[in-house]
Amino acid sequence: MMKCILWCGICFFLLSTCCPAQSVFQKEKRDYIWLLGYDNNLTNLIFGGSRLDFNYAPPLVTYDYRELNFDAANASMCDAEGSLLFYTNGIAIHNYLDELIENGDSLNPDPYTALWVDGGYLLPQGVLILPSPGSTAKYYLIYSTITAVIPAISGNNYLPLNCYFARVEMSQSDTAGYILEKNALILSDTFDFGKLTAVRHANGRDWWIAIQEYYANQYYLMLLTPEGISVESSQTLGPSRPTGLGQAVFSPDGKKYVLFSTISVQDGQFVDVYDYERCSGQFDNHISIIYNDTAFSGGVAISPNSRFLYVSSNRYVYQYDLESEDIEASREVVAVYDGFLAPDPFPLSVKFFLCQLAPDNKIYISATNGVPYLHVIHNPNAKGAACQMEQHGVQLPTLNKFGIPNAPYYGLGPEDGSPCDTLGIDHHPQADFRYITESAEVNFYDYSRFFPTEWFWTFGDGNTSTERDPVHIYAESGVYEVCLIVSNANASDTLCQEVEVIVTGIEEAVVEKALLKVFPNPARDYVVLQIPDDEAILRPGVAEPLTWTLYDALGREVRWVLLQHPEAQTVASLENVAAGMCFWHLTAGGMTVQTGKLSVVR
Repeated sequence: MMKCILWCGICFFLLSTCCPAQSVFQKEKRDYIWLLGYDNNLTNLIFGGSRLDFNYAPPLVTYDYRELNFDAANASMCDAEGSLLFYTNGIAIHNYLDELIENGDSLNPDPYTALWVDGGYLLPQGVLILPSPGSTAKYYLIYSTITAVIPAISGNNYLPLNCYFARVEMSQSDTAGYILEKNALILSDTFDFGKLTAVRHANGRDWWIAIQEYYANQYYLMLLTPEGISVESSQTLGPSRPTGLGQAVFSPDGKKYVLFSTISVQDGQFVDVYDYERCSGQFDNHISIIYNDTAFSGGVAISPNSRFLYVSSNRYVYQYDLESEDIEASREVVAVYDGFLAPDPFPLSVKFFLCQLAPDNKIYISATNGVPYLHVIHNPNAKGAACQMEQHGVQLPTLNKFGIPNAPYYGLGPEDGSPCDTLGIDHHPQADFRYITESAEVNFYDYSRFFPTEWFWTFGDGNTSTERDPVHIYAESGVYEVCLIVSNANASDTLCQEVEVIVTGIEEAVVEKALLKVFPNPARDYVVLQIPDDEAILRPGVAEPLTWTLYDALGREVRWVLLQHPEAQTVASLENVAAGMCFWHLTAGGMTVQTGKLSVVR
């Protein structure tokens, strides 16, 4: 089928001077550089900037000198190939040269902003950057401004009252960039605290932008097209809800919208889940989840397969199954704060705050209290403990205030076959998968992009599967070439990986499952330690705090870990552990209660 559209007389993407054949949607690397850190003017090396570069696998973490400090508001923009163009803290815009862009100061015009000029804007998800549709040089910043409200509304003297945009030009003739327009008013109302987020329109080009009214159930939808930003609708759904610190997110497939607000110890925490139709921009089927774990910070993210919702709630990280008939009842605890403190000179607790799905299909969670760590969910497409939540898994070279870059999901294109699918852009699937080995049993997880509808696995031992996330049991140890073929109506793609399997004896497997599960095995970069939530951990001699110690083949201790609450799991890094067979001991009160083997591969 041939589809095309003329826009100002030019075919989309300028593929031709006439109507082109169907084009293939490409995921741009707009969010591949993350910038964190504050107090760059201090000479103490624990302060300053940190950079995460997702052009490397795993992401390259480096010190980054810059003049601009981040508080909660944080956004950056790369070109389509992943090179940094510019970034903002909600008050000023700097380019990749770490220079103030021409006319790039004085965002958020209000006397209250003056309090944060040096440190950055104090509003989580308070700024969002989007590429201008159909342009390779123009970008839009959307941001909301906190100002004094007299008289106070619902006890708050300071609220976001105005939503603005700025336009940035980064042309080849002026790569340092300049501001075409700033502080241009889009909306004036009492808004929620930040929570600015966006999703690609079903045509695969434009962007929907959502912002919520304060202490109400009203949502504004803005649309960014090649002609600019317009307010498309104001929708009212469900009961009015309190407003507090939190985060909002669209699912990677664009079919869900989730808003999280933590209010107070008395009022609790609120998770609002909506269906979303990205052709018309309509919300529907509101589900409200209310709980109270005394959280005063938190955020939300959704797995790449759009099935699992993660809610970080200060001391806990919860997982909800968005495909469950009862989403609220599907909740599982995947992390409980493990008591870890940042090292001197600021030994503060490293708990959970804002979330962000990263380009490597992992979810990163910022920490509270201004510490040099991020938490990581390594396998977010997996249910329960298999999601591999690692606390303080990324150590930054400098302290981070507690923010994390705010960016939409760039892997979503058109909704093939919808009424809005009019631009001649199609999804061609790209195969990708991860796996976890537990002796002979291997759990495979699909991470393919661009909407495959069929999956075909070959496991290297003559067996196959058409399930999306199969579990396969191997008869004997070995290295197997596992291939995944994904396809949809437009195309197909294949990815093959070598999977090493070490089949342990039946007796050893039974003993291991009696108390502690250690996986994957073999392991490469990290290992997950899971205590089953059953009476076994409460028997005499095991009620003491549990510690896990790993020894290399020469009997030298290479890791020591204090295990978490039985409802959660612990992820231990294997960095600098040499390849080979290692041995581990599980101890309680100084007494060994379980032993096992772990194969480390490189």
